[in-house]
Amino acid sequence: MERTYESAIGPLHASEPELYVDNQSRHRSGHMSHAMLQYGTGKIIAFNSNCSPRRVKGHAAFGFVEYRYSEDFARTWSDIHVVTPTYDALLDGIYTHSIEKAVFLDGTLTCFATSNTQNHDICCEPWETPVVIRSRDLGKTWEAPAEFCPWRGRIYDAKEKDGVIYVLMFCNPEFVGRYPDDVYRLFVSADGGNTFSVRSVVDIATVEHAYGALQFRPDGSLLAYACNIPDAHLLSVSRSDDLGRTWRRLPDITLKYGIRNVQIAPLGDGYVMHGRAWLDSERGGRGQVVYASRDGLAWDDGLLLETEKRVCYYSNMLPLTLPDGTEKVLVQYSDCYEASCVNVMHMFLSL
Repeated sequence: MERTYESAIGPLHASEPELYVDNQSRHRSGHMSHAMLQYGTGKIIAFNSNCSPRRVKGHAAFGFVEYRYSEDFARTWSDIHVVTPTYDALLDGIYTHSIEKAVFLDGTLTCFATSNTQNHDICCEPWETPVVIRSRDLGKTWEAPAEFCPWRGRIYDAKEKDGVIYVLMFCNPEFVGRYPDDVYRLFVSADGGNTFSVRSVVDIATVEHAYGALQFRPDGSLLAYACNIPDAHLLSVSRSDDLGRTWRRLPDITLKYGIRNVQIAPLGDGYVMHGRAWLDSERGGRGQVVYASRDGLAWDDGLLLETEKRVCYYSNMLPLTLPDGTEKVLVQYSDCYEASCVNVMHMFLSL
């Protein structure tokens, strides 16, 4: 249902969720691959997974990636299309690809995909080296996957600023960091996503951490976030004042309901955060939560949207500005329909 609360940035409204991908009716699941991008005013491409409902009871990335177009700010959507390299990878049977983030720059769609080996009994780890999948014609055709970097791990965020693409990757083949050399690295591309180089190792907690997010602020500073897996009430954060070349750890952020699968986007004079809450620590958390902040560091008590569901609410957020100047954030997230099988939902956050 629709909800509104007095947030740190003003009355924050969460719209009635809409069913975007009905996996239940087609007997599929849809974990990971929630990337979205805007390639023109109101013109959006949204990706989703088409995964097995049987493998790990649906909580895996064993499948391929689909996408749809919208030309009216996510009100209506095209027919389903398939990212052909991800389907080819599935048929090859070595690993599958999940498109975690995507950007549009200089006429090129650059999609950042995790390579999932499916060799463990949970989810889709250990990761192999991630790949970049590009399209030069707005998704009509796709290039073959190209290795992103020599490290195994998972890309968690990608942002474009002033013609440069910034990518946050947890360089660790396992989901949770275990050793000091499991680190978050920041990569950059100044040629439209054709090549990437390492800019820095982010000075942020990594042991017993996972997930991640990036956010630029109006003063030019860049914040990086990482989720504390044993205690999701704490969110680690680091700041860079030189476009990610050097970093300074800041005190952990304390969140009333906790956060997993952290996603952050600008809205109004501040920011919104979305993810899974931490209502049951013994089972990886449950519940869906939204927070707001003026500066990306001090967050309010949040709005608990749902309380019961688990192993879902992985998401992506896309800021949109409508022709009348109204700002909205499109949230795409997974939503359990049985066991660990998920549909894909859309909702809007607005002031």
